[in-house]
Amino acid sequence: MKSIKIIALVAIGLLVGISSADAQQNQNKGKNNNNVAVEMMTTQQKQLIQEQRDRIKEKRELFKASLTEEQLAIFDNKDLTRQERRDALMATLTETQKNLMQEHRKSIQESKQEFRNSMTSEQRQQIRSRMQMNRETHGGTELRETVREQRRQRMHNNGGN
Repeated sequence: MKSIKIIALVAIGLLVGISSADAQQNQNKGKNNNNVAVEMMTTQQKQLIQEQRDRIKEKRELFKASLTEEQLAIFDNKDLTRQERRDALMATLTETQKNLMQEHRKSIQESKQEFRNSMTSEQRQQIRSRMQMNRETHGGTELRETVREQRRQRMHNNGGN
């Protein structure tokens, strides 16, 4: 009886160890893909992305500085869902704030297009093949969950900015 308990305990330990090792390996796969994407970029493209990130951060800070006390209270209210906060905040925005948001969206679209124009055909092909590989290896919900988890990790690592 005692030997059966020991064998069962060892088997459970092995299963838990193997599954956690596999989960860790799967989590690191996404990081490796991002590293490959960054490695295939030229220094000009890396600089372009950094400038875009800086502009986005600057515009977010400018927008947040334009918020009133009431709007900040809505923004920081954790009792509301994300969508409810967004809807409540949008209802209180001034024309100037709405224009800031519109300019920010337009700036982001222009930045994306500028980056797309700087890509070589080889880079485009690598991105397409990675996307195809993701479609084949992940179901729709698994891929979405992977992307969400990567975003959470980035947000956590960047301190929420």
